Amino acid sequence: MAKLRGFMGLTKRNMLVFFTDKGSLVFSMLTPMIILLLYLLFLKNSLLSSIQDASSMLGNLISDKDMSQLVNGLLLTGIISSALITIPYNALEIIVKDREDKVDLDMLSTPVKRSEIILSYFCASVTAAFLQTMFVLLCGIGILSVTGDMYIGLPDLAKLVGTVFLGTVSSTSVFMVMMMFFKNMGTCSAFMGIVSAVSGFVIGAYMPLSQFNKTVQNLCNFIPATGITVLIRNYLTGGILRHMDECIGGLDGGAFLKSMVDIFSYNTCIGGEIWSLNLTWVYIIIITVITLGIIKVVYPAVYGKR
Repeated sequence: MAKLRGFMGLTKRNMLVFFTDKGSLVFSMLTPMIILLLYLLFLKNSLLSSIQDASSMLGNLISDKDMSQLVNGLLLTGIISSALITIPYNALEIIVKDREDKVDLDMLSTPVKRSEIILSYFCASVTAAFLQTMFVLLCGIGILSVTGDMYIGLPDLAKLVGTVFLGTVSSTSVFMVMMMFFKNMGTCSAFMGIVSAVSGFVIGAYMPLSQFNKTVQNLCNFIPATGITVLIRNYLTGGILRHMDECIGGLDGGAFLKSMVDIFSYNTCIGGEIWSLNLTWVYIIIITVITLGIIKVVYPAVYGKR
C-alpha cells in the first residue's frame, strides 16, 4: 500500500506540474491552433472546392450545409489528431526538466522503484493528454451540433473515445522512448519545434495525404499517429459522409462516396493494399506494445544516469 501511495503521489505531482505550467499548455495546443488559423484563412475553401468538384454532376442532391459540415468535421479531425501528438510530448517534457534540475536524483533516493517512477511519468502524461484532448473533442462536437447534424451515433462516439485513448497511449509510449536521449530542455524544445512543423503534414491535417506521391503516402501510413487520424476521420465524419451518399440515392453508383474516401484518405493504404479499420487498430496496438516493451527494458536501466 505504501508503494502504491508513492506511485500515485508521483503521478499526481507530474500532472500538477503540467497543468500549472501555462506555457506547456499553450505550446501543447500550438499546432492545433495553427490548423484552425490555416482553416479560417484558406483551408476551408480548398476542401470545399474539392467536394464541390466531386459533386458537380449531381446537381442539388447534396446540400451546401452538409458539405460545410463535412469540412468542419475534417478540420476537427486534424485538430484532435495533432493534439494527440503535441500534448503527450509536452506532458513528457517534465522528464527532461527533472533530469536537468536533478530532481530525478531526489526521486531515486526514495523507496519507490525506478520502474514505478517511469510508470508515474507515463500515467501522468496519458491521463493529462487524454483529459485535455477529450475536452477539445467534446467542445468541437458541441459546436458542430449547433451548426448542423454530424449523424454521429453512440457507437461512433464510443469508438471516438477509444481511439483518442489509444492515440494518447501510443504517442506517449513513442515519445517516452525519445525522451531518454534528451539531456536538456534546449534539445527537447528544438525537437518539439520539428514535431510541430512536420506532424500536420504527416497525419494529413494540413492537406490530404492523397496529394503526396505514393512513396510519401506509404511512409506516412506506417506512422501510428496517421492511423489514429484515419480512425478519427471515419468515426467523426463517416456519418455525414454516409448521409450525403444516401441523399444521392445510388444515382452515381457510389462514385461520390468513393472519391471522398480516396481524396481525404479514409483508409490506411500501404504498398497499394487498403487496410480495414480493424487492421489499423491492430497495427497501432502492436507498435504501442513494442514501444512499451522498450520502455520497460531500457528506462529502468538508464534512468538517473548522467
